[in-house]
Amino acid sequence: MFKPRARRKPLGITLVEILTVTGIMSSLHSQSNFRYGITKANELKGLNNLRQIHLLLQTQCITGGLPNAAFYPQGDPRKDPKSIVRLIQGAPPELFVSPFAPDALQEKGLTYAWNTALNGKTIDAVPRGTWMLIDMAAFIADPNLPKPSRYLVLYADGRAEAVAEPPADILKAVKEAQEKKQPAPPKKPTTTPAVPPQTLPKGTSPKVRLPGVQPVPSPPALPGI
Repeated sequence: MFKPRARRKPLGITLVEILTVTGIMSSLHSQSNFRYGITKANELKGLNNLRQIHLLLQTQCITGGLPNAAFYPQGDPRKDPKSIVRLIQGAPPELFVSPFAPDALQEKGLTYAWNTALNGKTIDAVPRGTWMLIDMAAFIADPNLPKPSRYLVLYADGRAEAVAEPPADILKAVKEAQEKKQPAPPKKPTTTPAVPPQTLPKGTSPKVRLPGVQPVPSPPALPGI
């Protein structure tokens, strides 16, 4: 006697499951949770990249000091000999790009500023809380330009953090730049002092000025006329 075969459950993803997942993702997106998750993932990625840079700098300092790099290279960061991208040996190019930087800056291949006060020094000789690399946006002095809510920063002790406010020395430099850009106060208009009226001798009248003719005195008043 043959037993009826049990129906096999169809394999693969059903339309109902796809619609369920789509509904969940749409709900998360509307609540900004999905966006928050992406932001947090980018933050962790950027911080991990900075930590790898610090490890490479430590290895490089075994045979020498920190690189003599520019604050930000004048030319192409991928080719400029003073670029920190070129001066850290064995560093993959993607380590120097912050996920939060504008697209135009990411295309350059370097989105961080280098602390030139560290040039030639060893990491051990640098105070632990000194910043080494930080998002370029931390140096925006124009109050009309948008700024990110957090900045990625690498410290000399190997810490990598996302901070809401740049270090004190950067804030001071930005404030000084803002003060220099402020327009000078308008000058007060100079007022010409009033000339006291001249007292003419009795029997004379003021001088009359004719166009193109030297001023001549009016004849004195004659009695009876």
